[in-house]
Amino acid sequence: MFVAMAMFLSLFATSASGAGGTGGISLSAGLTPIGNGDAGSGSGAPTYNDAYDTGWTGRIEPYYDINPLVRGQVGVAYNQWGGKTFSSVQFEDLKVLTYYVGVKYRFRPNFNIRPYIVGDIGAAHIYGVRIFLPGVPGAQSQYWNNSTTVFFDLGGGVEFYIAPKVSCFLDIRAQWTGVPSSAHPPNSDSNGIDGFPITAGVNFTF
Repeated sequence: MFVAMAMFLSLFATSASGAGGTGGISLSAGLTPIGNGDAGSGSGAPTYNDAYDTGWTGRIEPYYDINPLVRGQVGVAYNQWGGKTFSSVQFEDLKVLTYYVGVKYRFRPNFNIRPYIVGDIGAAHIYGVRIFLPGVPGAQSQYWNNSTTVFFDLGGGVEFYIAPKVSCFLDIRAQWTGVPSSAHPPNSDSNGIDGFPITAGVNFTF
């Protein structure tokens, strides 16, 4: 997968350069508070906030400026939330890898500070999660299986140009991922995964 990604980024950079320097790549990372949806079913079942700490997100987003206001992008993002102990049950870390396409509308062309709104849609791979009974060696069970589902996000931010082809940015989004595959229905039936990534990053235009 990483080899394919490197080849794609190389081809994207070459195409953007040949088109007059209107393409580039965005790199960002930050914190991701998790939503409060149900992470299980039945009386006393945990919410995602009960089962997981605030996580982190890293993104790679090659982009192409269609015009001074509209930017098309593709992206890969990795999300991870650390598992907590709830009702004597320890949750394994929750990991989600997303692939998406999107559009960013950037206000104030020709200014060094540019607010924007952004939306993406794509697919998410949710890695399987186990639960453990602390203090009981070998006492574990599969809670969610590996699954692939839908993903979309919506948000906005502000870019700050620090050089003609380099800008830094602060970005806030709300993201939604489909329902994890329950390994022990109905107890591990859950809602989709909501996250609210707050990230900082840098854009490099070719």
